[in-house]
Amino acid sequence: MKEYEIVAKFYNACGGAARPQTFFEEAELENTDDYVRMKHGKDFPLFLKEILPSGQTLYRYDNGSVTYCYEFTEL
Repeated sequence: MKEYEIVAKFYNACGGAARPQTFFEEAELENTDDYVRMKHGKDFPLFLKEILPSGQTLYRYDNGSVTYCYEFTEL
């Protein structure tokens, strides 16, 4: 298992929600896919996964009204 810092951002398209809600968490995970799958179940296949040059793993999904963004940084 690896230990990760997780930054989760939720962008709401509703009026008055100009800034994302941001949450921080640390977790030991076998696989970052499992974390996002646990949070979003049937929507997991809609997430785009990107490995950044910095080594971070980024997951992003926009359903038209809410955008979910998860950044995983190995500690």
